[in-house]
Amino acid sequence: MIKTERDLWKLLKKSSAGILFDRIENWAVPGVPDLLGYNQNKTFFTLELKLTKANKIRFSPHQVAWHLRHGPGALILVARIAGRDKNATVAKMQHVGGLRAGGPTHFFLYESRQIMDLVARGLKVDPIVGGLSIDEIIKFLSGLGAKAPSP
Repeated sequence: MIKTERDLWKLLKKSSAGILFDRIENWAVPGVPDLLGYNQNKTFFTLELKLTKANKIRFSPHQVAWHLRHGPGALILVARIAGRDKNATVAKMQHVGGLRAGGPTHFFLYESRQIMDLVARGLKVDPIVGGLSIDEIIKFLSGLGAKAPSP
């Protein structure tokens, strides 16, 4: 069960064969994302980890500024864990079921360009990938930088 960002980090590390993750513990430069990733396509990306029990996602002003300055390859992973918000509404999900208080953890992946919408609207913003399993997130991250097949 995920209760902290550290638990989310451990789940990613355990579930992501083929992706190297380095945890960034940086107190000197506020706002820098939590993880630096490198996949088999030789593509680097950053990943900000967030946990929430409701629709609202909390970002520091430094995190917002960092994501505004960085483009493709800067991503935000949000895990919505079971909470008390029975009136939670989120972006449309592409799986059967739905988000409910006390239900399973849901995972949402966003691009940096979505940061201001995330601050304003939280999980009501459509993710680039989302669902009940971390596997879809890992599949997306593994595919970053892949060349399109030739016709």
